[in-house]
This record gives sequence, structure tokens and C-alpha cells, in this order.
Amino acid sequence: MNITLISTATYPSDQGIRTISSVLKSQKHKVKIIFLAFTENYSKFYPQQVLNQIINLSKNSDLIGINSFASTAPRAIQVINKLKPLNIPIVWGGIHATISPEQCINHCDIVCVGEAEETIIELTQAIQKNKSINKIPNLWVKQNNKIIKNPVRPLIDNLDSLPPVDYDIQDHYILEKNKITKFKEQHLDGQIFFLTGRGCPYGCAYCSNDQLNKLYEGKRKQILRWHSPDYIINEIINLKKRFKTLSYFDIRDDTFSMRPTEQIKQFCKQYKEKVNMRFKCLTDPHTVSNEKIKALVDAGCTDVIIGIQGIEKVNKEIYHRNQTDAQVLNAAKIVNKYKDKLAVMYDVITTNPYEKPEDIINMIRLLQEIPKPYFLSVNNLVFFTSTPLYCKAKEDGIIKKHEDSASNLNYWDRASHIRLKNKNMYLNLILNLMRGSATNSRFGPMPNKLINYLLKPQRIQRNLRNPTLTKTVLIAVGFSDNIREKILKPTYRALPLSFKTWYDKIRYRV
Repeated sequence: MNITLISTATYPSDQGIRTISSVLKSQKHKVKIIFLAFTENYSKFYPQQVLNQIINLSKNSDLIGINSFASTAPRAIQVINKLKPLNIPIVWGGIHATISPEQCINHCDIVCVGEAEETIIELTQAIQKNKSINKIPNLWVKQNNKIIKNPVRPLIDNLDSLPPVDYDIQDHYILEKNKITKFKEQHLDGQIFFLTGRGCPYGCAYCSNDQLNKLYEGKRKQILRWHSPDYIINEIINLKKRFKTLSYFDIRDDTFSMRPTEQIKQFCKQYKEKVNMRFKCLTDPHTVSNEKIKALVDAGCTDVIIGIQGIEKVNKEIYHRNQTDAQVLNAAKIVNKYKDKLAVMYDVITTNPYEKPEDIINMIRLLQEIPKPYFLSVNNLVFFTSTPLYCKAKEDGIIKKHEDSASNLNYWDRASHIRLKNKNMYLNLILNLMRGSATNSRFGPMPNKLINYLLKPQRIQRNLRNPTLTKTVLIAVGFSDNIREKILKPTYRALPLSFKTWYDKIRYRV
């Protein structure tokens, strides 16, 4: 069969759709992948000339697959609607389809819920043999205004049974400057996002993993499934040989350090001997240990991201994340021992309407207590459809319409998030402005002395009661973004170097 896979994810390292492609190719199907990434504006739709290119690339297909996040779902719907007149079967899969199949089935007649490797093979076999697809596990099928909801099949426990991720880029296309072009090595930007396992034992209320854990209750032997170190190393070696411009691998497992210590040591030993290239990974305060961090740094790990998300009270009561502030500080002390070799980023969530003023103040105080240096990443809360936090916000009247979930906003559109949530605006603005490099004297552009000055109790009370000044600052931030997009961007190259330097500081700090 001729199959076209379309990714609306925000980066072309979408490993999910690449794995589906490799599975299909192992069955001798011909597959092309189209990466339709917009990173600057999640609510932006594809222009007509791009949609025409998608139609031309897809028109001779026997099957079309499309995936999306919640934030890119409106664009997926746009593409599906344009492709429907071709009368080619279209299946919508990915994380959004998995946690929101009720929404997706309204726009697409076939929706894949859960992991799709085995399902896509059954689907192609049924189409080839002109058989019914109504009983294929994982599929929701709409026929004659009736929706058939099949249960999910058991998860694949042996991830090493999957073929290597598809990076045969001669069959790939990518959206670039409002035009779909052939995928080239330069589009990888010197990095590859790499998943070495699947699953997460946590059930954080804001995260899709809570839904996945419930979906697969009784359908798996274990929550966490890992590729073996041998499998990972072999695949990384092949990618390194194929792409000479690679400078590092970004391991994107939710928590790479959740692996047993001996597995990490085995991986690190082989990585150092056979790959010898810098890499990054994600971790969390529960699973950080000196033994693991030492092995990772010795193998070439130069960056780690540690998720804090909220203070202890918020994590436990709102996010259902069993994490203490003491664990955060203990993990911070461990990674700080390697500060000469290891860059550390801490993730926090802000603009949460369930937080009280003292919660945000305590978050800032915790960040001040963490040993420096580090980089602070401030992420604004999005209520993802069907997550426990989304359901609670809808029940409580915080979400009255789709836009209230903030899923159409870029995480870093700080002014819009603060205005939308419209609660604790003054404190959320301070925390957002703290993003960036944290040292003993400042957080990003914010001197520590200024932060302490802004957090004086009387000043907080006054600005929370009367948010006029906060709103004025937010308008200014929004206006500067508007200037950048409409005025500065087209003439940026012609600007004097001194102005470019100032402009970049404003752009990346604010």
C-alpha cells in the first residue's frame, strides 16, 4: 500500500509517527511522512497553498494517518477536512486522539486510541482484503452515524521487538516558510529527540499519563517498559553514522533516571565507549541519586531537566503528585555537585487558578533556596482535555468554553495566559519574569533584591486588590510581541548589531 503519515507535532523528531512508519515499512508498505510544524503560534492554521501541497502529496495514498497534540488538534481537523474529498481512509491517532476520542470521532471516521503499532498493521490488512475494520482493537469507527468503540489491546511489553525508528528522510517532507519541502538533515537542527522507554507510574492530574494508566488497567504486565541498553546504543550508533551534523541526543523519557541504577550504569558505560557524544535527559526529584548522576555525567550527559511543577502542598492537593519540597532540595544538592559539567533546568507550572497567593510566594522562595546556578523554565498551565484537572476545572466553572483551557495558547505566551486565568496576576507575572538563568544575585532579568522588594506583603496585597499596574505591564509585553512580529521581524537583518543585541535580550527574557 501507499501510505501517507502526517504529523502536526511541534518538532520533526516526532518518534511516535516515525515508529508507526517503520512498522509499516517492515510489512513492505511504501510510506511518506509530512511534518507540519508551527512552533510560534499554536492557534495558527495552515495557509491554502500548504493545504494544496498536502492534498497533492496524499492523493495517491491508500491510507492516510494523522496525529496531533491537544494544542495542534484544530490544525489536524483543518487537514482532515481538506483531505476528506479524496475518499481515502483517514485514521487519527496520537496522544490527543487517545485521551479525547469523543472529540476526534466527530471529525474523522477512524480514530486510534492507545498505542498503534499492532493496530495499524491489522487496519492495513483489512483494507487490502476489503474486510470490515469494525472489530479491530484500539479503533473507534463511525459508520452510518453509529460509533463502534473497540477496547484497547494489551500493550507491547517487549519494546525491543519494534523495528528501529524511521529516519529514512528521503521519504520525508517538512513545512518550512509556508512551503512543504523535502526533508533534509539540516532540519534536525543537530539533535534527535529519543525515547528509550514508555510509561510513567505517576498520575499527575494535569498530565495525559493519568488517562493512559487508567486506559490500560489490566492490559499490561508493568507500567514502565524499557528498551534494553543494547537496543538503544545500537540505534544511536546508526543515527550518529547516518547524520554527520548531529551534536547531541535529547533523551525524552518522562523520567530517564527512573531506570534501575544498574541499567543506567550499563547504558552509560556503552554510551561512553561506543557513542561518545553529549546527551541530555529528563529526571525528577524522586529518582535522583548521586550514583546515577555521577554515571550520567561521566558518560557525557551535559544537561538535565528536573520537574518541580509546584510546591509540596500544590503538588499533593492539586496535581496529585507525591513529591515533597525536601526531595526537591535534596535532588538539587546532588546535581549541584556537578555544576562545572552539568547544566540543570528546573520546570515549574504557573498561572494555576487553584493556587493561592501564598502558594506562589512559597514557590518563589523555594526557587531562591535551590543552589545556583541553574536555568528556570516557567511553563503556563494548560488544561488538557479529559485529564482530572481539566474535568475539575470544567465542573468548577473555570472552563466554560474551549478557549478557557488555554490549549490554543503557546506555553510561552505569558501575557495571554496570565490574562486568561485572571487570578493572582501580580504574582504570576513576577514568577514568569524570573525565567532564565538563575544565579545568587538574579533570576533572568530580575535581581534578587527586586524580587524581595516586590514580594513585600503590603505591596502584594495592594497589587492583588488593584491589578491595574500588572495589566499595564502585560499590555506592554503583548505590544512588544506585536511589534516584533509585524514591524521588527521583516527588517531584523538590516538592524544595527547593537540594536539586535538589545532586541534579543528583550525577546528571550520577556
